[in-house]
Amino acid sequence: YQPVIRIPLMIFEPGRSTRMDIHENTSAIDILPTLIHITGQQPAEWTEGRVLPPFSANDAAPNRGIYVMRANDNLQYAPITQASTMLVRDNYKLLYYFGYRNIEQEGLVKLFDIRSDPEEMNDLLTAKRSTAMELLQELKNKISEVNIPYL
Repeated sequence: YQPVIRIPLMIFEPGRSTRMDIHENTSAIDILPTLIHITGQQPAEWTEGRVLPPFSANDAAPNRGIYVMRANDNLQYAPITQASTMLVRDNYKLLYYFGYRNIEQEGLVKLFDIRSDPEEMNDLLTAKRSTAMELLQELKNKISEVNIPYL
């Protein structure tokens, strides 16, 4: 399930011969700081992401948000006005679609518990409204932050 966001990654540091699995949310932006850490270097200040948990206990953040966005129809150097977005935090996955002609002005929001419902068959937006609104506000804040240079 979730083949677009659940992409296997294998990193074997020098001397490692056994497998070590990570069972917390990680992101592609974690690869650069992890590789820099393994080589004994310090990441640049602008580096996003965290060192993956088995390589540094200090960077563990099991409940951090993971953001995904598809915004192909936006201009390259302009604010994001149309997108399919997602925020994963702990066992919740919030989907937020906005700016499309066939979607209402406030956008379309869905919430799933991806541990108990990995196939995303049961939208929890109504049942877990406060959780959904909290995650939606966090996602909207991130979109606003990303848009700042283009306003």
